[in-house]
Amino acid sequence: MDLHRIVERGLKKAEMLGGSEAEIFIVRELSTSILGTRKGLENIECGESTTVSIRLAIGKRTTLQTSVLSGEEHIDRIVEDAIKVARVAPEDRDWVSLPKSLGKTPVYDIVDDRVREPDLEMFIELIKRGLEGSREIDRRVYTSEAKLSLSHFVRVIGNTNYSPIESEKTMFSYVVMIKAAENGEETGYHNYYIAPTLNEFRLDKVVEDAVRIALASLKAKPIETGKYQVLLTPRVFSSILSSLIVPAVRADMVIKNRSPLKNKLYSEVLSEKLTIIDDGAAPNMPSSSEFDDEGIATSRKTLIDRGVLVSYLYDTYTANIDGRASTGNARRTSSMVYPDATNVIVLPGAQSLDSLTRDVRRGVIVYGTIGEWLSNPVSGYLNATVTNGVYIENGEERHAIKGIVVSGNIYEVLGRELVTVTKEYENVGSMMVPSAFVERISVAGK
Repeated sequence: MDLHRIVERGLKKAEMLGGSEAEIFIVRELSTSILGTRKGLENIECGESTTVSIRLAIGKRTTLQTSVLSGEEHIDRIVEDAIKVARVAPEDRDWVSLPKSLGKTPVYDIVDDRVREPDLEMFIELIKRGLEGSREIDRRVYTSEAKLSLSHFVRVIGNTNYSPIESEKTMFSYVVMIKAAENGEETGYHNYYIAPTLNEFRLDKVVEDAVRIALASLKAKPIETGKYQVLLTPRVFSSILSSLIVPAVRADMVIKNRSPLKNKLYSEVLSEKLTIIDDGAAPNMPSSSEFDDEGIATSRKTLIDRGVLVSYLYDTYTANIDGRASTGNARRTSSMVYPDATNVIVLPGAQSLDSLTRDVRRGVIVYGTIGEWLSNPVSGYLNATVTNGVYIENGEERHAIKGIVVSGNIYEVLGRELVTVTKEYENVGSMMVPSAFVERISVAGK
């Protein structure tokens, strides 16, 4: 199927049927996934799909429809259905228009030929190495599962204000689940790599880090309820930022009065130790692209500058409401378009993780949590259960901990209680973050 031709055909159809404006966004994905378990190679799946998303306006009546595209002529019926829905939709008094122009930002390292045209034998060998490698490090551990996924995307978007534009991208992910067992006790930890290319993929490091943390999690003991110093490792820190800070800087949440950062532009909201950037054009990061899900060119922008809030994230709709320009942060689901973060980058500090660990008098280093996604971004209240962690006293690791709950107001935790962030940082999905050292946080233990 010629995606450009389908977009143009759909736009003409929408205008012919009385649409004031129309936008058609088509994504074609070719994917491969390979799964291995203790039994060996379990499954290989390959597939192809093409989806189309149509946003259409008749005056101030709007709709967004998503469908699997089965052929070029199918676009006619999808547009016809969207027109019928738009005609009876309630008016949206805040609707202004679709983007008036589209654009692209040059982005490097988002297409890898090894992913676009995969050599299955090479990737099967990676699964086998992931299954066998952990046992070679320590006899107390084994890999319960190794899985990789390969995807090649082609995206085409156009609207009645602007001609269609196209982008291409690949995505590679590798996940390994490690189990550690000793004296009848078992614990686990999963580690992963995800990026558009394999350029920075080091399987040995992915496995070694998972083994190290799984072993460190053995023989966990409870600790007393109280206030503790806490070292949030990059994986945990990134999850907390995703759950609490990112929603608060989304313009739609601000407009709906669901953000504690409403009316806080150019105010100090976090510690001066924190500078947070959103960069939709960063090389070899999962959320990088030449344009967002509305066709607006991506860019790098500072959200929080040394603790001061300097920008919200906008798509076209929210930007029109606030009289601003889109920041190139539109994200599309099957039913809506809204502003969201792309790649979040936290600038590192000056101290090493080892030196900070030596400074811990009574605290915990947290490697893994669950439940932080249930924290409340409207109030800023953090609540997370530690699955992998270590209790530290006077700079020495004493024993593993799990099941404790850390909680508190995130703007205090990452405000006056934040001591520093480390000079070491990690890529964790669509985030590049250091570890964070918090002087005091509430811990619910025994």
